[in-house]
Amino acid sequence: MRTLLLFDGLGGTNDTLVAALRELYARPENTAYFHTVFTVLDDVLKYIGNETRRTVLPFDFSLKQWLDGDFPVAALRNSIVAGICVHVCQVCHLQPTARGADDGVVAALGHSIGLQAAVVAGVRARRVDEFLALAASSLKLVALSLVRGHQLDEARVASPELVSRYLARDGKGRTPSPMASLTGMSRHELSSAVRGYDRLSVSLVNSPTVQVLSGSTADLLDFYFAHEDAFAEARVSWAFLSNSIPFHSSRLAPAALRVRDDLAFIGPMPGADALKVPVYATDAPRNLQQSTDLVQEFLDQVLVRPIEWEPAARHAIGDAGIERVVDCGPGPAARRFTRECLRADARPVRFESVQQFSRRAR
Repeated sequence: MRTLLLFDGLGGTNDTLVAALRELYARPENTAYFHTVFTVLDDVLKYIGNETRRTVLPFDFSLKQWLDGDFPVAALRNSIVAGICVHVCQVCHLQPTARGADDGVVAALGHSIGLQAAVVAGVRARRVDEFLALAASSLKLVALSLVRGHQLDEARVASPELVSRYLARDGKGRTPSPMASLTGMSRHELSSAVRGYDRLSVSLVNSPTVQVLSGSTADLLDFYFAHEDAFAEARVSWAFLSNSIPFHSSRLAPAALRVRDDLAFIGPMPGADALKVPVYATDAPRNLQQSTDLVQEFLDQVLVRPIEWEPAARHAIGDAGIERVVDCGPGPAARRFTRECLRADARPVRFESVQQFSRRAR
């Protein structure tokens, strides 16, 4: 079957992600991969230095110690930790297998930070040494992109009173953050409501009725309270995401520029000519095999540009003639959004988990 590998974004940052990481870490066949991961993370922490580490990470980050002992799940509210864990989990599933190139994979698509795992998948590395080198540079790119994003100062800090007022609302258990999801509004309706809020942007259009806003936490709270009654009347659901920086917004453009200075440390990254199968963009219907710079694509599409998931997903599945979508997780969001976006499509597409897919490959 013509198969597309699908990678989720930071929607998988919960205790399910921790369980998935621990399960992969316990497998003997993944020993060399996790040794590479731990070495890379040690190198990244040394590279950024203690001062930066203390600024962007509110605790000592040691993935190996956490997997060997107690994993503080609350740490996943920091997008550096969450993004690293998501990427480590996704790339682990891409290690070379005896099945090789006969697995039917003809394309890859990644939601938000999952784009970089899709790029790794698109290279189709078949030698272990080649794969581990790619995994190391890819993890450095992801980690430093997240670090540089966190080094930006937030223009407006939310007042404790406003945060307390929000948390006092029934059913509002998640702490306010720089990103919020709205379910039950069209793209046009949300764009109209945001007009006049210059510091807010529609950063993800995940499906016809699920959108995400990015900006400062204070601006998002202002917007929420200004529209709270209208949301309730229209039965629009509002939820702050667990992200700690406003992905997919122009606010992070300086971070994308800063990462260019880190490329010598990050090391060699594949060019578009290294992609053996199409990897599809999420900002517009296009194939990244025609890109001039995959690193810049990652920085722009994850940090700066908004996601337009429906046209991206429809194009990927139609262009590559996809019959089966393999959900590489770790969360269910990308699969759910893709299903919703394909409901009106006559093309029959089968969905299955990466665990099902991998069992047949072994």
